[in-house]
Amino acid sequence: MAIAMTTGYSAQTEGALLCIEAASDWALTCVDSLAAQNSHVLIDYGAADGGTAVGLWNQILDRLHANQPDAHLTLIGNDLPSNDNVALAENLALQIPRSPKPTVLVSARSFYEPSVAPDTVSFGFSATAMHWLSASPGPLNTHTHVLASGDSEALERFTAQALKDWNYVLELRSRELKVGGRLLTVNLSRDEQGRYLGHNGGETRNVHDQLHQIWRGMADEGLISEEHYRNGTVNNFYKSPTEFMAPLKDESSPAYRNGLRLVDERTAYVKCPYRRRWNEDGDTATFAAGLMATIRSWSRHSFASAAGDQAADTVYQRLQERIASAPSEWSLDYVEHHQMMERVG
Repeated sequence: MAIAMTTGYSAQTEGALLCIEAASDWALTCVDSLAAQNSHVLIDYGAADGGTAVGLWNQILDRLHANQPDAHLTLIGNDLPSNDNVALAENLALQIPRSPKPTVLVSARSFYEPSVAPDTVSFGFSATAMHWLSASPGPLNTHTHVLASGDSEALERFTAQALKDWNYVLELRSRELKVGGRLLTVNLSRDEQGRYLGHNGGETRNVHDQLHQIWRGMADEGLISEEHYRNGTVNNFYKSPTEFMAPLKDESSPAYRNGLRLVDERTAYVKCPYRRRWNEDGDTATFAAGLMATIRSWSRHSFASAAGDQAADTVYQRLQERIASAPSEWSLDYVEHHQMMERVG
């Protein structure tokens, strides 16, 4: 199943923007640590259309240029070939007219592949991207998201795939970083209380349960087949802080052997901006449309690839109706893990 973000992703993902802003202090800490060099390569892994990170890269380029005014800076935006890479190129190009007039490039490949030459990157960054799995661990039989499924056997499969992927991602990045280079990941995660994106511990409805109820209902009505139902699995996994840090504490891991080390880590929480505005203005129609659109932006491909566009459109029509009928019971709150890493000699 191909992974792809909805066209117009940035306009529909205000929460992702807030997650990036919450990590801006550590991003600046990373570039402040970089030794003086003639040039620096900076890369945004899994950038989608690049719109949510324009402000962050403004800050980073300004800071690095102030620290090292003679260094040439190259900024690379990375995402899949199926991504809206025209929009990504346009958002990257917003940096060109400004000092330090960086070179900007698009890398239209998966971050599960090498992106640049070894020993090239001074600063790597990734936000709300690396929860997507490189391969399906197999469909779920009773849910659309493994963490909401209560299926212990499926949880074991998904956990194994997620940890395999994460070890490989860090191995790749450890090769690409220069010695002294920094990597900052801002990943959707699962906290010690078991909360994750879409599940805030019962303050509001579990979004993944709601998507599953709609999908199951469509199968019961005969709108989709049982095979479509089983294939409508969201192919991602929200790792815990312990799982994120594991390759950097395992001296036998490829990333560790390549010199990648943990500098710092933290869990950050971002409350749903759509719900916050509804609390202020009570505009239920706008809230339902906005919250539906942000959920659709990252989940639609799971349903469309299983049963087609019409079935996916039905999911989100019904989702918007559910939100509008009980707005006080809805919120999409983010749980994020920030992990700052450095490659040592």
